[in-house]
Amino acid sequence: MDLALCGGRPGPSAAAADALHQNLHTAREVAKAFLGELREQCMQEKESFERQGRKAPREKQNRWSLYLNAARSQRRILDILKAVRRFPESRMRVLPAPYLRALVVLQHSMSEDTSDFARSELERKHCDTFEGFVTSDGVNSQLIKDAHRSEWTVDGRAFTLHSRKEEPESTSPACDRKQAIANFQRDLVTCLEEFLLEFCHRRGLHEPRARQLMQAVTTQMSQAGLANLERASQASSVYVSGQGLEQRTAYNVSTATAAGGEEVLQLSIYCMKTGFSAYHTPESIAAAHEDDEDNVGGPLFCAPTSYLYQYATLRFCPVASQMPDNNSGFVEIEVVDLIDEVHLVPVALL
Repeated sequence: MDLALCGGRPGPSAAAADALHQNLHTAREVAKAFLGELREQCMQEKESFERQGRKAPREKQNRWSLYLNAARSQRRILDILKAVRRFPESRMRVLPAPYLRALVVLQHSMSEDTSDFARSELERKHCDTFEGFVTSDGVNSQLIKDAHRSEWTVDGRAFTLHSRKEEPESTSPACDRKQAIANFQRDLVTCLEEFLLEFCHRRGLHEPRARQLMQAVTTQMSQAGLANLERASQASSVYVSGQGLEQRTAYNVSTATAAGGEEVLQLSIYCMKTGFSAYHTPESIAAAHEDDEDNVGGPLFCAPTSYLYQYATLRFCPVASQMPDNNSGFVEIEVVDLIDEVHLVPVALL
């Protein structure tokens, strides 16, 4: 089963206008359904806390106030449609609904993460922590913690832990690895901070906007950005694990020139899972729990050439300060490229 949804080429202006119209129509329906799902989740969470007589964390209450407010949700739909209209492939061809759902979910999730940094801490929906080597609070702590697990490119400079060769500093391999990871974290994060600070200087961004931009970018370069990508993709309903599974993740941050000529930050995120020969879906998990003697349950099987592949490119463009509830705040984030492939090769019948 190959669910790749990418490609396409531009056509005449009339065809482009028709494709855009159909894509916007589908995107609106997809966005309404997605935000409806989030509203239902929030209602269930709120009712659960109320039944137990517990007070919900402030971040969760802030999330409820967004998705349980019809007017705010409607504004989010309009923001999503603006982004879909600007998405390059929207005028190239009629995009499949699963692809548009991935685009809508990713755009919304990353926009909400980013706009959170323009709000006061009391109004935020997340409680991430930040630190740094050049700055005291410019880099998401999760990025630093997981730095050695991924591959990185910062303005053309590559960072990969397994490619580094360092002289042993002790007779203990465990201590040597710990020190190698610490050195890698320091070198990567220092380079990243200097790159982002130079960009902020060129764009005339000062505190607190420079710090907000750094925090927003490094959050998407952490586990949060990868989770957004996986949650949006078709792979979110395919659960792979077991011996032989390999996951490769990479982040590439650089600058680019937008259509208006202004310099913007561009971030690409890549995730590839290979080496698996069994997987679960929500249906297979549900079947395994059914009380049916004829239903054996268990995983589904595929050939070891199967893979899951997600890739997205985002652009961060500083804008004039606005009210955070306009969902733009101090910076606009847009998905400008998206590849979402689930390639499950059936096991050959013996």
